[in-house]
Amino acid sequence: MKKLIPLLLLSHFAFSQTAQLDTNSIFIGEQTNFTIANELSNTSIWPTYEEFLVEGVEIIQTSELDTTENIISQTFTITVWDSGSYYIPPIEFSGNNKTEGLLLNVQTVILEEGAELKDIKEPIEEPIGWSDIWPWILGIVLLALVIYLLTKYVFNTKPQIKRVKPKVIIPADVTALKELTELDKQQLWQSGKIKDYQSELSEIIRRYTENRFNFIALELATDEILKALKIRLNAEQLVNIRTLLQRADLAKFAKSKPNNSENEESMTLAKQFVNNTKAKKKNE
Repeated sequence: MKKLIPLLLLSHFAFSQTAQLDTNSIFIGEQTNFTIANELSNTSIWPTYEEFLVEGVEIIQTSELDTTENIISQTFTITVWDSGSYYIPPIEFSGNNKTEGLLLNVQTVILEEGAELKDIKEPIEEPIGWSDIWPWILGIVLLALVIYLLTKYVFNTKPQIKRVKPKVIIPADVTALKELTELDKQQLWQSGKIKDYQSELSEIIRRYTENRFNFIALELATDEILKALKIRLNAEQLVNIRTLLQRADLAKFAKSKPNNSENEESMTLAKQFVNNTKAKKKNE
């Protein structure tokens, strides 16, 4: 714990509330300590200060509260920046327990009679360091950035020509035939993955139908797809697509297992359906 500044006529057996200055006379800007102390058992109020002890008396530093042998104390380092006498009122610790008021005298610096005025010393030149240089570098960079932005966006009157790359649209039939060829290479049904094979085949044809005929074939049941295609396909094409989709549905939902020839036929029907229904080119 911090050591208390000695208090006059203070002992453990006879202690009274105390407010004391290290000195009651200082020069302008000089610092001194103001200490308050009281019995802990007889303290119900403890003063708190922010920047000033009283008007004109500035608090430079405040110590932590110190409690030693039932005594609570605190020290404030203070200073004053104008000459005169400053009255510090009594400090009240409880209803009938308070200190006496104090008077702090602040004097100006007294010049000796006949003393000569001395020239002010010239500033000491220090070497130039990074802290002196970086603000200039930052200023130059910012100025260059401003000039660049003004030149590019404000003073540049040339029309900006945007070059837009033409969007390449791949025909639905090309995509579908490519996907069918890749599926055929995987040989899913040959390795026993008949359900996966039929599901992939059905999804490719549904996606092609959706892109080719512009309706949500991926979200429709087989009967709904056939109903939508009825006015767009001839009888043979309609029979082939019905066979293909219904066979895939049975493999997916009814655990049916088409034989080898049926699996081969499904791929053949799928490719024929794409080739026979693909959109004709303008020059055809």
